[in-house]
Amino acid sequence: MVLVDVLEYYSRREVMEEIAIFLKNRWAGLEGEGKKWVRWLGNKPLRIDKPEDTPFIIKKYYFLKPRAIYGTIEVFRKLDYRKDVEENYENNVMKATPFIDIDILEEDKVEKVWKYAIKIGVLIRDWLREQGVKQSVYFLWSGAGLHVRINENAFNSVLREHHPVDVAFAVTEYILESLRPHILDIIRESSYLIKVENLVAMKRVFTAPLSLHRKLDRVAVPIDGEHIEEFSLEWCNPEKPVYDKGAWNKYDLGEGDKIAYKALNQIGKVAKRTLLEARATKIGISATQTKETVPTIATGEIREPGRFPVMALLQAARYYVLYGDLDKAKSFGLNRAIFYAWAKYYGPQKRTALYKPSTPRRIYGSRVSGPTRWVEVAGEKVQMNDKGYYVMGGIEQRPEDYDRYVAKKFEEAGIKYEEAWRKALEYIRKFPKTILLDPQKFYKEVYEPARDRFVEKILNGETTKKKRSLDEWFKSTN
Repeated sequence: MVLVDVLEYYSRREVMEEIAIFLKNRWAGLEGEGKKWVRWLGNKPLRIDKPEDTPFIIKKYYFLKPRAIYGTIEVFRKLDYRKDVEENYENNVMKATPFIDIDILEEDKVEKVWKYAIKIGVLIRDWLREQGVKQSVYFLWSGAGLHVRINENAFNSVLREHHPVDVAFAVTEYILESLRPHILDIIRESSYLIKVENLVAMKRVFTAPLSLHRKLDRVAVPIDGEHIEEFSLEWCNPEKPVYDKGAWNKYDLGEGDKIAYKALNQIGKVAKRTLLEARATKIGISATQTKETVPTIATGEIREPGRFPVMALLQAARYYVLYGDLDKAKSFGLNRAIFYAWAKYYGPQKRTALYKPSTPRRIYGSRVSGPTRWVEVAGEKVQMNDKGYYVMGGIEQRPEDYDRYVAKKFEEAGIKYEEAWRKALEYIRKFPKTILLDPQKFYKEVYEPARDRFVEKILNGETTKKKRSLDEWFKSTN
């Protein structure tokens, strides 16, 4: 396949129009070489409102060697200021798109495995039709995998009672829970080269129709639900992509309400949306082996495990370096990750809500049966039970909970947990005790530089020399 001229490609009228219409009112993202991202223009969320915005953005950041264009699963009411996606986020989300990611783990195996991804897509489409969702389902071949998406306008009355992201998460989770055994059957047929995930989370981005793949010279093509069986990889040729124009914009208003109510009834509402990623179903790879999961972890490209597990790992390593008890380190690590996730959601003025008896119980762990007391650990005020484990909202965080919700996430990201733990200890030991005993310094100087760059900074052993983030650099030059 001929190498793509990125600017020429994104300057094509049909490409500009499809991307602009899809991304209207979605917070956009641009990915360059080496996973360098652009999410802001100055202090404003990146937007693509009209066709000409796409080549403009490509030209502006051409030095980053841009490739792929993304948008949030959320459709926002306003995207004028930073606060619109931060402190005003709760009431600013108008709709959200449920989607399932069917990912081929090794990109050099795409030609061998892609038909199995399509087979899973057809399985999900047919099941959704049985549930009454017929007109609003579409697909997007991302270049090395398939998205199954439900148009956000399929949900109507349910949004008067529930937040759009809660609806999107519950529906996606319900689909995967209902079809797990059948999906696993197809994954086995693929020799475990596919994984299927619920990736719905706050501010999650997914590929825009007709975006280039981030590495491969392939195009993300939208496909109508009626045509998915006809798909072939030749459709993704950037010279002449084959796709269903506007497939992502077809829907039957309200046809998803019935399945949404079922999903919310069965799945429930996750305690706080900051914890969605850790709760989401992933089929095809597992850190713990059971008869219903894959017998071996599929090996694919290593990816970032996510902020929640990185925080938990580094907090556990911090505790272990300071105090040396592995089980308590795991309990502390998970406890602090939950605390900071909640604190980010609430903001400083409401953090006391974390300790009230009315705090939602759907946190990782088991309900405490016995007395608790407040203790100070590594400069942090934490509740502890009589077993020595740490407690949040009446729930104790046990070592086995850490293994399930933290260690598993590293395995799913293609990182052996034992290696992640060893590297985390090496990283933590580079810092003086004064930093490890100060929660604010630990957050800013240890966690923050590595939270989105775990692979680069910790796993691959980059030095701890502080660098400005890409967003900081852009802000200084705008």
